[in-house]
This record gives sequence, structure tokens and C-alpha cells, in this order.
Amino acid sequence: MQQLLYQLADSAFPAGSFAHSLGLEALRGLGLLAGERELALRLHELAWHTAYATLPFVNDAHDADPALADRAIDRFLSSRVANRASRAQGRALAIAAEAMLDARVELPHGHLAATLGAVLARAAVSLDDARRLAMFGALRSAVSAAVRLGVVGPLRAQRVLLDVAPIAERALADTRALGANDARSLSPLVDLAQAAHDRLYARLFQS
Repeated sequence: MQQLLYQLADSAFPAGSFAHSLGLEALRGLGLLAGERELALRLHELAWHTAYATLPFVNDAHDADPALADRAIDRFLSSRVANRASRAQGRALAIAAEAMLDARVELPHGHLAATLGAVLARAAVSLDDARRLAMFGALRSAVSAAVRLGVVGPLRAQRVLLDVAPIAERALADTRALGANDARSLSPLVDLAQAAHDRLYARLFQS
């Protein structure tokens, strides 16, 4: 089980997260992500946002009905950019999981949170481990994007990622019992910036 979690958490796992900046590219383009201090603030926001806006769907997809969770997150993600990114990453995860685990997951929309919950449930990964994997994946992807955007260097980026760990743990603990009906966005600045992603003059990421 540890080997499986390590592989899924590895940035080399081909789930498509490298193609998405979680709104950071738009923030950078708008002059709202100048350096390490701003990145640390955004990561704190992202930890709470992930806990309230992503993990409730992971919970339901893991312990209840993945298809219902998938439909719920499709309604929740009203931003075209965020919805498109979630579907793309979910499809990539489903393809990689089928190749690695022989676990085929078919969902109405294939959003990332629902796919992750469903795949890990079939692989007998506990919900707590699934939630931690989703949280780490979001934070790691954001830090990786920040490095490629030139916001922070790769060495300092690892320190920023480590420093956000206590916030992430608190967010995980506070949202353990939430379901799809409890989901809400806690990062309006990132949501608004990401919605403008397609209008950036030059883009490195898909979202």
C-alpha cells in the first residue's frame, strides 16, 4: 500500500497535473504573485480551499456513490476553466490508474476529485490516505507551477511546501466529515483569476 501511495504522489505519475497551475499563472499574469511571500499566502488559501472545495467530493466518491459525486462537482465548478481542468486531470488519472491497477472507472464527467476517490476505494486505500494524497497533490502541483513561472526557486519552493504542512493537517482534520452538499469555495481571488486564464496574452499552462 505504501508503494502505491508513493507512486501516486510522485510528480512523475502521468495524471496531467503538470499542465495546470491551479490559477497561479493567472495570478502571476495579473501581478498578484510576485514572490515567495505571496506564494506562501496562496498555498495557505489553497490548503483550506482544497479541504472545503475538493475533499468533500473525494469523501463521497470514496465512501458513497462516485457517479453522484461526479455530477455534484460538475455543478459546483461553475468556472469553465476550473471545470475543464478538473475533467482533463480526471481523465488522465483514470487512464493511468487503469494501466497500473487494472481498475477501470467510468463516470459521467470524469472530474478529478470523483475519479481519485473512486480509484482509491477500488484499490483499498483508506479515505484518510486518499484525502492526504489529494491535499498533497494540490499543494505540490501549485509549488511546481510556481517554480516554472519563476515565482520562486526550486530549493526555496520545497521550504514553502514544508511550511504549509501544519495548515494542511488542520484543514484535513476540520473537514473529515464533509460531503458534497457541504462543499464551498474559500479562495475567491484564485477563482476569479483562474476564470481569466484563457484571456492571458501568453500561457504556459492549460489552467
